[in-house]
Amino acid sequence: MRSGRASALLRPLLATAAAWAVGPVSGMGQAGPPARVSLADDVVGLGERFYRQGLSARGSAVPAIVQGDLRVRSTDMTCVNCHRRSGWGSAEGPVRVPPIVGSVLFAPVTRGHPEMGSPRTTGPGTRPAYTDATLLRALREGVDPGGRTLSPSMPRYELGDEEGAALATYLRSLSAASAPGVDDATVHLATIITPGVSASRRASMLDVLRTYVRHKNAGTRNETARRERGPWDMRRHYENYRNWVLHEWDVQGSPREWPGQLAELYRRQPVFAFVSGLAEDDWTPIHDFAERLNVPTVLPQTPLPPATGSGEGFYSLYFSRGVRLEAETLAHHLETSARAPRVLQLSRCGGAGQAAAAVLGGGTAPSANIRSRCLDPDAALTSAAWRGLLQGHSDTLVLWLGPGDVPGLEALAAEPGLLADVKEIYLSSSLLGEQWHRLPEALAAQALLLHPSVPPDEFAQHAWRALTWMKANGLDAADPQVAVNALFAAMLVADALSHPRTLDSREYFLERTEHMAARSPNRSAYPAVSFSPLRRFASSGCYVLDVPGVAGEPFRKVGAWYVPTP
Repeated sequence: MRSGRASALLRPLLATAAAWAVGPVSGMGQAGPPARVSLADDVVGLGERFYRQGLSARGSAVPAIVQGDLRVRSTDMTCVNCHRRSGWGSAEGPVRVPPIVGSVLFAPVTRGHPEMGSPRTTGPGTRPAYTDATLLRALREGVDPGGRTLSPSMPRYELGDEEGAALATYLRSLSAASAPGVDDATVHLATIITPGVSASRRASMLDVLRTYVRHKNAGTRNETARRERGPWDMRRHYENYRNWVLHEWDVQGSPREWPGQLAELYRRQPVFAFVSGLAEDDWTPIHDFAERLNVPTVLPQTPLPPATGSGEGFYSLYFSRGVRLEAETLAHHLETSARAPRVLQLSRCGGAGQAAAAVLGGGTAPSANIRSRCLDPDAALTSAAWRGLLQGHSDTLVLWLGPGDVPGLEALAAEPGLLADVKEIYLSSSLLGEQWHRLPEALAAQALLLHPSVPPDEFAQHAWRALTWMKANGLDAADPQVAVNALFAAMLVADALSHPRTLDSREYFLERTEHMAARSPNRSAYPAVSFSPLRRFASSGCYVLDVPGVAGEPFRKVGAWYVPTP
């Protein structure tokens, strides 16, 4: 293959590989080569660094050749890009990337099965076990232990002996033992709830999770029996079945106190993964805790996950970017407006609303006329307070307010004279939670809703499968969106855990979760969900909805589903 042809074919792959390789060993939000690592100091860490970042012991890239004559750098063609974080490989169309975890790599590949007679050890599809020496030869020359030439897509690295030995040690550590929170009969999971969550939203999530776990465990008894007495060719399929134990972890106090509380709960009982979860504000302290301990976090419901590009991480999967996405959508909506609005945006100091206000203030055109006010968290929004806030000439209000501010919105609606010059009032469904559909009717003529999920008039049809399951189980959720999202998260975890090997590798569990999310027949409250190694938010868009003035009337979409450009 000529180099020009190879370059054309591999350019998209190299771009993805380079983006993946930028992140550090523990996440995806930082960059820059670390200092030299001594083999004696941290052999596994050195191997991990080359595997994930393509960096040598000196912190530099290693020259490599791919497709026979295309010169690249190891930082452009990292091991993790194709073999994934888990080491269990991947597939793209007809291209299959084999697993390279130690238990597979350093064992012979045979054909047949021991219980069906002697397995074949020679011929196509077989190879001897790798050793450290033959692994280094494969990395340098592209030849396997049986003398066969590897695919030209596998880079040939100019790798030193030190890095080769460290990489072999690191590969032996992958999937070497079951992950924390797992034993022969049980897999421990947890869901986390932060302060400020209403009792009704809490019940909407927990009732679904508890019911699903109860039904899941009832079925597991039969699968366990099959594992013990079933045919040999199905044992690997059934060996992952475990009873689930769902731990409900409530954190208390200020966010800076949460990591210590989570550490103590985890010390008492390690868990394999966090499933769903509920917060009314910033999830970052929990995100950071999970990333530090490599605990998968599957689809918590929060208006403020960590910002993209500032510690997004590998181990946490989210539905949406929440209020930041809403603010970017509103910035676009205001910039494309036929008029030049004069905007006043209000938020509570220190909360998710203030983060949204900062995005809107920094994301609109410099010519935009935006005033921002940050309110004390305990300040009541009385009629008198509104009169003071609305002094000045503003024809557009952006209210980054939460469910506790609904009485304040009612006070605003009771003083129609205050809104005489106001043409539009924008509100956040992520912040209002279940209260967004209880807005005062007197505000409806001017109110628009920033809504990053399925519009309410389409929700029942979109999520009919989940709603039918809830009805069959006697669940009447006060917040159906929270309930549907919790069920989707639980079912996605169950689908991923049913696959062999996921209990041995949290990383492989997450990769299976990524793979299955978009293929699931179940629906969340979002129009569509999908993940990738570089995409940890399942849904990227947001609607602007016109709030109906009469109960029962449909919400009208003001413009199309908007997806901000990265």
